[in-house]
Amino acid sequence: MKIDKEKCIACKTCYPYCTVGAIFLPKGDENAKSEVDQDLCVECGECFRSGVCPTDAIFMPELEWPREIRPYFANPYAGHWHGKEGAKPPPEIKLNDITGRIQEGMTAVVIEVGRPGIGTTFREVQKVCLALAEVGVVFDPGGPLTSLMEDPRSGKIREDILDERCLHVFIHFSVSDANLGDSLKALREVSQQVETVFSVGLSNRVGEDGSIPTLGIAGEAGFSALPHTKTNVGLGRP
Repeated sequence: MKIDKEKCIACKTCYPYCTVGAIFLPKGDENAKSEVDQDLCVECGECFRSGVCPTDAIFMPELEWPREIRPYFANPYAGHWHGKEGAKPPPEIKLNDITGRIQEGMTAVVIEVGRPGIGTTFREVQKVCLALAEVGVVFDPGGPLTSLMEDPRSGKIREDILDERCLHVFIHFSVSDANLGDSLKALREVSQQVETVFSVGLSNRVGEDGSIPTLGIAGEAGFSALPHTKTNVGLGRP
């Protein structure tokens, strides 16, 4: 995103709408106009779409590679990164009632790296992927992030986008309940190495006795579950 200095009146009305605090007013110049920190901006477009600028000074420039990757991981209107040609994205975890993706003894894991207010870079995302790959995690084939990896087996992301910023990136994989603990322990360790935040979502089939297998495993790995869940009650056709 950029700001036309000929139109800007430095009213700062757009500042609260930036999801990563990238808009600023240069100091030391009484005639300064607002600017967008190009390194920090994730190209989410929120400042532009909000329509709050009284002079229409905010505009979306044409982006070139590798910067053009940013909107796909920040702007909800950009859609999902298209991934590799012919690669089929995995079915949504929340649609398990219909797809039957999650089988007995398996856990589907989604890790959201970065959040509004802090964002992240693909270099930070790579730290998480490398740690997971070391314990044998197989990332979902066809997923947007997997398609950006040089080698999904190692978790290494292509070099030319590592320093590109994004609002958040989702890492998807499925793992057996027997190996879930190793994955979560790896996440605990890498959490001390990343310069952003991440959250972990776990999905599995509830036991016939109403038990939730992942709760005990997560607890042993040092994770405390929050009481926010989505429950499918089995009305679909897996």
